[in-house]
Amino acid sequence: MAIVNISNKAVVVNPLKQSQALGATLAFLGLKRTMPLLHGSQGCTAFAKVILVRHFREVIPLSTTAMTEVTTILGGEDNVEKSILTLVEKVKPEIIGLCTTGLTETRGDDMQQIIKEFRKKYPGLNRLPIILVSAPDFKGALQDGYSAAIESIIRDLPQAGETKPQQVNFLFGPAFTPGDVEHIKEISSSFGIVPVCLPDLS
Repeated sequence: MAIVNISNKAVVVNPLKQSQALGATLAFLGLKRTMPLLHGSQGCTAFAKVILVRHFREVIPLSTTAMTEVTTILGGEDNVEKSILTLVEKVKPEIIGLCTTGLTETRGDDMQQIIKEFRKKYPGLNRLPIILVSAPDFKGALQDGYSAAIESIIRDLPQAGETKPQQVNFLFGPAFTPGDVEHIKEISSSFGIVPVCLPDLS
């Protein structure tokens, strides 16, 4: 006869593993030469980085606008500007994935306006795609931030071009592992299909 032990302990969910910012970051990591930039405090980025490094057991590139108490009160426009310029100078990314966090969402930073002013001030960087994603930690979960990032990528990046009959586009959800993506690419290629995966975590 089986004995069932019933625990009185409440269910514990680690909110850091369920944050929208983490989901958006994960989606951006599947784009070649993309640097995720989290607009928030250093802690917001540090926690996401620790979780991703532990999960993938690889070095994960993440950047932050490093908001402080003062910049949170007065506004983070300068932090966003300095962070983007630093990334362009030191990392030279082809795309920047700019994600808000709970801190900046609570403050109510007008991110569209900040990007618009940045473009006006630095016209030489107008060709650098900056994909903006609203990813507050206080609502939704990892899959919401992930899907918001995918929507922003699809809205902002594609350019008109010729039709390629052999090409098939795959949109992967956050449950797909790098191994799953690699396997689907191999199967597709064996049928003579050219797979384009978004995001391609493999």
